[in-house]
Amino acid sequence: MPAFTGVERFVEAFDRLVTQPRRSRGRVPVVLLSEPGDGREGQRIVAGLHKRLHGRETRLASHAYLRGPGHPAWTPPEDPVLGQLYLFSQLTRQLVETMPHGTGKLRLPCYQLLRSIVTAPPVEGLGEQHDSELKDHAYAGHREVSSLARVLWWLGGRDQASGGTLLELLWNFVAGPLFQRLPRAVYVRRANRLMLGSARRQRWYAEWARLQQGTPPADFFRSARDLVHGGDPEQFDRILVHGLLADLDSACRKRLLNPWRRRRVCRFVLLVAEAGGENSREQRFLRELRSATEDLRCTSVVAVAAGVRSLAHRIPDIEVATLSAAGAELANAAEHGTAPGSPTGMVVPVDEGADDDPAATYWLRRRPTLAPPSKRWGPRAEIVGTIGVLALVLAVTGIGVGPFRKADADACRGSAFLGTDGQCVGVAEGAASFGKDSGDRALRDVLELIERQNGEMDKELSGRTDTGGPASRTVVYFGPLSGGKDAEDPVRGGTLAELRGIAIAQGHINAQALRSGERVPLRVLAANAGDRFKDAPDVARRVVRLAERDRSIVGVVGFGQSRRKTYEAIRILGDAGMPMVGTSGTADALLRQSGHYYQMAPTDSRAAAVMASFTRHAPLAADGKRARRVQLVADPADAYSASLASSFRGAYGSKGTDVLLYTPADAPEPPPASRGLPGREVTAVEDLAREVCGAVAREPRTAVVWAARGSQFQPFLSEIARISRDCPEIVVLGNDDLTTALSEERRPWEVFGGLTLYYVSHGRAAALTRDSGEAAAFLSAYDAEYGKDEGTRTSTMRDDAHVAIGWDAMRYLAEGVDQAWRGTGGHDERLDRGLLQGVLYQGLGSGGFDGATGRIDAHGAAGGGRLTEGKLLGVERDGKRGPRTVLLCGTVARGDERAKWGDGPYPCP
Repeated sequence: MPAFTGVERFVEAFDRLVTQPRRSRGRVPVVLLSEPGDGREGQRIVAGLHKRLHGRETRLASHAYLRGPGHPAWTPPEDPVLGQLYLFSQLTRQLVETMPHGTGKLRLPCYQLLRSIVTAPPVEGLGEQHDSELKDHAYAGHREVSSLARVLWWLGGRDQASGGTLLELLWNFVAGPLFQRLPRAVYVRRANRLMLGSARRQRWYAEWARLQQGTPPADFFRSARDLVHGGDPEQFDRILVHGLLADLDSACRKRLLNPWRRRRVCRFVLLVAEAGGENSREQRFLRELRSATEDLRCTSVVAVAAGVRSLAHRIPDIEVATLSAAGAELANAAEHGTAPGSPTGMVVPVDEGADDDPAATYWLRRRPTLAPPSKRWGPRAEIVGTIGVLALVLAVTGIGVGPFRKADADACRGSAFLGTDGQCVGVAEGAASFGKDSGDRALRDVLELIERQNGEMDKELSGRTDTGGPASRTVVYFGPLSGGKDAEDPVRGGTLAELRGIAIAQGHINAQALRSGERVPLRVLAANAGDRFKDAPDVARRVVRLAERDRSIVGVVGFGQSRRKTYEAIRILGDAGMPMVGTSGTADALLRQSGHYYQMAPTDSRAAAVMASFTRHAPLAADGKRARRVQLVADPADAYSASLASSFRGAYGSKGTDVLLYTPADAPEPPPASRGLPGREVTAVEDLAREVCGAVAREPRTAVVWAARGSQFQPFLSEIARISRDCPEIVVLGNDDLTTALSEERRPWEVFGGLTLYYVSHGRAAALTRDSGEAAAFLSAYDAEYGKDEGTRTSTMRDDAHVAIGWDAMRYLAEGVDQAWRGTGGHDERLDRGLLQGVLYQGLGSGGFDGATGRIDAHGAAGGGRLTEGKLLGVERDGKRGPRTVLLCGTVARGDERAKWGDGPYPCP
């Protein structure tokens, strides 16, 4: 990669971070340009960044450029405390002076207050006199930066102790309380509220004081005694950096009636020309800056330090090899933010001559300065416009326009509430209560179908003349019905597919119930657990509270993704005694969460065993022969992926298996503290594609086993297509979640033409119709509702086993409800979720039923388990001609068990 590419990437990422809009900002790691020896390349880079910020005629972003002790202008005072604070003085002075035109004056109240405390002279004793003198000193420091406080103090006059004349003494006696003591008391009260208030940016001081003194502080000035002149230098730095960052974060927040603040569109930039060794003054400041940035979750600062001679490895760093890699990391931080707990610093080694490349010089000359967004109006013009708009609003309000008063400002209604990603989550009937932007059109169609079926069933029951039949019961579907803001796929992981299966199963069940009068009709409520189950625990608590008020709620169906938040939700519902039937969730750990949970899908260990057998015996190499090596792709932060990959590695063996660990930047959960899956980590999908392509180029008989989420498959294929000269063909065996990628507008083989794709399926109903009447009934019901899937996106939904397993889960729960009702002897009021749990625990009377995805063992926990041990599993080969089943292992229907597969034939695991 040419040198100028690295400079270009780094500068572009720097520009993007500085001008990033406030609402999308996240924490940015401090960039440390490491230069062993006497290198000066990093200093030239920092000097170049300073020129970009300085602009030609005006400042483009507020910044500070600390040249350090080696510069002639760096002259700290001899006083030890003031000398120690010299760096902060230079920093704050430059930040104030470089505020761009039209953005107002930068005020730093926390920092100024703490600086006054730190520089206060020591006083004997710790009584009220000491506190009073400390307040006087702090207020004197406030008068140095506040013109209003200075004018009021002057108006109050001088007393004799201050050298005043008799006339001044008399004036001070009269005016002093109004112009001096009252403003001082107001200042002291505001200082206490500023440092001990309830806002997030203020909590750090109360926590610091509590740790120092053992009790929460009640008065700021009393708790600040330890900071007075002569304290620990590191403690001074820590407290001042926290105060400064709290002020900078506050300065970036808009205020309704402050048009100057609305023009603060850039982050504050801190540039250090010479950071020195690990014990230098500058590195001590940078260490405290990094810690404070994480403590306060500060998003308003970008810091770059050059001349790092050695690193103090007291806190972890992100280590990158080149400026290009640093640019990529910073661009990723701008796009996806920085996860809590991730390193706060990024170390970048720089070499001589990087900016001497003529192409780099040419590129930088074409773009010599930062280009922040500009406001169309000036602040004064905006004030006039705001006053005019307010006057108009007041006039309209005075007239009284009714429709505006009736408008509902909250789009989340009923039992829905605003979730983590700004979407409506919770429980609702249909799509309306999840807001106008919940999910995509296909999902809303299914929710509206369920709502329509609920209404038709209610209408039919209300028109009955006989009272002998059962009343309806309610089932809650629990799944991620929204993908968060700007999600590429609003409904991931098979949610749309399994929800379709539940909807058509509800229609089938209710038709039978209303026709016979001897079955229980079912209503369905939808519970949106948020993007990838991020809000699942809170929504589960909402379901529990709703069920306490509504006895008709008898069970929950769903949990189609195995995530740690899913586990927590299952435990909450289980503790409340709620029966649960899973859909496509497969992790082995699901059943361990609650005795009220019953699993439809096969476990990860069973699926991994089938995948290992298929990999060992099937022709998975590009030349039609068996594979010699395997590239196993997994996400260690994802419970499902880590479980499946670990089980596959155990079943297939570690010999010839390379494990690539990739966690996407927008992962909903951080990696677990202890990881049981060994492998090589890759940080970007580009690197993942490069690793896989390189392995195939070295050994053409290499198969790829995809154990990661299906939503990451198409980005991976896009990168493979871009570098496919070295690997024109690859063969992939995917997990059951890979069907998510098959519902995209472009099929995987359209993204990369050299792909041969196999994937695991819970059982494709179309392949079972000859031997399973239930599979035929499912397909008939599906075709009656959706035809042959005219839409491009859902044209493969009929073959997606997630639909069929949703059907089976609903049928399983309905059969349990019917048996529980028959067990009441016709006493409908006795049918509740406790009775249903007893039936499911003991097992259905028939011991099981033939489902659309194979035989379902329903013997219950008392009969040996809450899942089907020999659950049917298939492997599909998919392409332009549609899916073709190449492996079936398990029980298709009663008396039809597939124990072998392939030409071998090979025994099923």
